[in-house]
Amino acid sequence: MVKVVLEFSTFIHSTEDEGKVLEALTRALPENLRQVLSQKVVIEKLEGYYGNVIKVVRLSVGREHGVDVLRYIICSMDRTNREILLATLENRVEKRRSRLHIRLSKQDLYLGRVVLSDSGDVVKVVASFEGAHHLDLEKVIEDLGEACVS
Repeated sequence: MVKVVLEFSTFIHSTEDEGKVLEALTRALPENLRQVLSQKVVIEKLEGYYGNVIKVVRLSVGREHGVDVLRYIICSMDRTNREILLATLENRVEKRRSRLHIRLSKQDLYLGRVVLSDSGDVVKVVASFEGAHHLDLEKVIEDLGEACVS
């Protein structure tokens, strides 16, 4: 199986509850890895255009857990979202760098659902496939989703 490294990122705006945003982010992770991986979350404080505080949240998941976390994300989506992911794969993949971009609804994650979103209020996930420049990423994603029950 190919090695996968994941980079999660999201923003915490001054109007948002930091705890809820962090909870949403961790719900994109398999339950058995949430505690370990949530300790790797990095929060950077920035100042917005109007002087408001914006926090950037980042989480890196190394190759040790990358495939499991990506499989969890894909399998946690309903069938429609998995089909949308595959149908829009061409727009989500940087072929030269073998990277897949997924944007997940932050609100839905907080509510326990993994849903694709094109809005601005998202958790961004960038999956880098190591040594996959020659692989068909659509096939890799389909293979990861084969274990999904629904």
